[in-house]
Amino acid sequence: MTPRPWIEREGMGPAWLLTFADLVALLLAFFVMMYATQRVEQGDWESLIRSLSQFLKTETARTLPQPSAPDNLRTLAGLRAIELPYLKMLLEGLRRSEPALSNVVFHRLDDRLVIALPSELLFGPGDAQPIAGARERVALLATILRNVSNRIDVLGHTDPAPVAGGRFASNWELSLARARSAAAMLREAGYDRPLATFGLGASRFGELAAIEPETRRYRLARRVDIVVRDRRERR
Repeated sequence: MTPRPWIEREGMGPAWLLTFADLVALLLAFFVMMYATQRVEQGDWESLIRSLSQFLKTETARTLPQPSAPDNLRTLAGLRAIELPYLKMLLEGLRRSEPALSNVVFHRLDDRLVIALPSELLFGPGDAQPIAGARERVALLATILRNVSNRIDVLGHTDPAPVAGGRFASNWELSLARARSAAAMLREAGYDRPLATFGLGASRFGELAAIEPETRRYRLARRVDIVVRDRRERR
């Protein structure tokens, strides 16, 4: 019987494979140890990364300024409408710091923020001409409103008492004239976006039915509302 150059056992391969596997394991361990003992030059890697970054760069990185005050709101609102809760917070802070705005009321509704100005802050009885201090009050609000891109409407309201004398034939005409006058004051203060003005007369007086006494209800009915929508105004 011819002797075989390898040893075979039942269920096992050639014995030389064991020696070969040991050799490969030793070589692998040797190269791992060689690599581990090498000192990586960080500066060389950083130079390589910078070179690749310059070669592969497809656009220039931009850093946008972060708005932090009412005067910086144009940065935030230039591309989209500002969030109404944030706007209300800014306006309430302005009211606390400016006694001239102490009687201004802010109402947050589903899709709008209503800034209600009682008529006695802006106009004389039965008139639409600004009184002393009216422009200053509107200008204070405009320091914030002129920097937002939300749609803004100006609504004039009156109480249901008939207009007595003067140059206006009806409450509707008086409310529209007051809305236009308030819008003009906003523009004088630097607001340069489209403004829609509406005269509603006493058509919303029923919404105040639960308010007592009646004198207070009538006083609240005589107002100009600056309505800020939750969507952007398209020029």
